[in-house]
Amino acid sequence: MNLYEFEGKEFFKKHGIAVPNGVDIIRGMDIAKAYQSLGITDVVVKAQVLSGKRGKNNGVRFCSSLPDVESAVSDLFSMNVRGQYVAAVRIEEKLNIDQEHYISITYDTDTQQPVLVYSNEGGMDIEDVENELIQKIPLDIRNTHVQTDIPFAQELWNCFLQEDCRVVEINPLVKTVDGQWVAADSKIALDDDAFFRHESWKELEPRTMMGRPPTDREIEVQKIDAGEGYYRGTAGKYIEMDGDIAILFSGGGASIANMDALINEGLQPANYTEYSGNPPTEKVYELTKTVLSKPGLKGLWIAGGVANFTDVEQTFKGIVWALDEIKPTYPIVVRRAGPFEAEGMELMRQCAERNNLNVQLFGKESSMSQTAAVLADAVKKI
Repeated sequence: MNLYEFEGKEFFKKHGIAVPNGVDIIRGMDIAKAYQSLGITDVVVKAQVLSGKRGKNNGVRFCSSLPDVESAVSDLFSMNVRGQYVAAVRIEEKLNIDQEHYISITYDTDTQQPVLVYSNEGGMDIEDVENELIQKIPLDIRNTHVQTDIPFAQELWNCFLQEDCRVVEINPLVKTVDGQWVAADSKIALDDDAFFRHESWKELEPRTMMGRPPTDREIEVQKIDAGEGYYRGTAGKYIEMDGDIAILFSGGGASIANMDALINEGLQPANYTEYSGNPPTEKVYELTKTVLSKPGLKGLWIAGGVANFTDVEQTFKGIVWALDEIKPTYPIVVRRAGPFEAEGMELMRQCAERNNLNVQLFGKESSMSQTAAVLADAVKKI
């Protein structure tokens, strides 16, 4: 789960990282009362979105009066920032900045361990900073102490470990003219698999990777992997989109490429979803039923690579269970292979026969992108 700036700063304060004095506004709040509670004049008004580059996309305003603040807050709530829904607006003191630095902790996929990244060149264009100006310090999760004098390095490491984070970032890490170090912004991504360890995370407002509130279907799918059976495979990933082609992907490696293949064929996905880790029949049934509940669908693509240990028969039982109930009339294209694939495909054939479904089945002899073209042809013939 990615946190909004104002949420991340609460985590920072908990671990001793200084942040600017500020107040958070949600729709309907008294803007004047919130602004006046700060007791300062010059402020920064920032849209709370999950994407970056707010400053370059009119999502950050500098104000010095109540009318300016009220106008900025209202304007920010009325817009999208890089296509992202504005969940809240943060008003905070304008810092008197002397220096801008950068610090983060994330996982290095090459070393397969956390790494602290630091540069004394921070700000909006950190990605353009030359490599020789960036320090990378490997960290060991068995050692809770950081051997460095980089500001807030130890506090950030404490936050990373104790809060089960995947990423913690301060950009910019500001040194004010009076010598104080302050986290002017925050970026935190939490490890979703650690939710059971953090009761307080339940208080975080639901959000999606699309930067908007979750739809009813997205909320429903999130429940699939909850409860005692959370560890039995994954089937609770679902992002709703504007298209009309339902998607049921298995595995994660080729899913994004499959989305591109679908779009290249002139089709628009109604959702992104995937199940993996050999989920039980019941989980796949709940996911399929929710995916197919979206109105206006014109096709269904069930695709995945060659499974290593996911039981194709058992997962297909869940899909067939939902198809028996819904009996869709639009074309369905299936491409799957792996353990018990023959039994799974037979279940699909029987389901198509008894429900008079328009289903085409493919194994590993056909690429997934080829079956996207098959689905496109079938949809065009409707």
